Amino acid sequence: MKRLALLLSCAVLLTSSAFARPAATHQATAARIVLGSNLILNGGAEGSPGATNGSTILPPADWSASPGFTVVQYGASGGFPSATSPGPASRGVNFFAGGPSVAQSTATQRIDVSALAATIDQRATYSVSGYFGGYADQGDSALLTIEFFRASGTQLASAHIGGVTPQERDDVTGLLRRSATGRVPLGTRSIDVVLTMTRVAGSYNDGYADNLSLVLLSAKRKARSGSATGG
Repeated sequence: MKRLALLLSCAVLLTSSAFARPAATHQATAARIVLGSNLILNGGAEGSPGATNGSTILPPADWSASPGFTVVQYGASGGFPSATSPGPASRGVNFFAGGPSVAQSTATQRIDVSALAATIDQRATYSVSGYFGGYADQGDSALLTIEFFRASGTQLASAHIGGVTPQERDDVTGLLRRSATGRVPLGTRSIDVVLTMTRVAGSYNDGYADNLSLVLLSAKRKARSGSATGG
């Protein structure tokens, strides 16, 4: 059975804090908020080393992560996706994973988009994309949610992608691309990006994700250049 030899020290993760969503932190500065660019920091999980097995926990750089959430290397021992498993063509070394002995774990970023207030209030669109998957025929999954907020902190709307099922993966370990586009709500001044990994079977939370992207465009630019894509 997959990764039965988890370290006993991981049992400490089975506390109520392991299931709580961490407070969002302001990660993106106004200087790097640019239309047409990926606003998610470290969306490819390459900003820090990745674990080489199923017992090591290495939280991702630039994210506020709950206990257990980790970065894992492709080809790590224990049945993880390899360099040739279904997934991004340009996948780098690492991907995000839910981690050992946790039923649910999350990683969050808050993106301050107040520098784009004029464009947003005239009309702006978003494109969100990423790769999501899991292990074999187990139902563990990864879900990316984006939440739009006013300057006051009032939530305006949300959208999500991911939740790839074993059936969609043909019961094969790997990741599949998902994307969505929409209109940025008027008055948006910050966006929370929340990556949630949920365990359904086994001892390891095998929700996987990689190459996460959130791009904002003005409606005028979209009309000239066509629909936005995540990249």
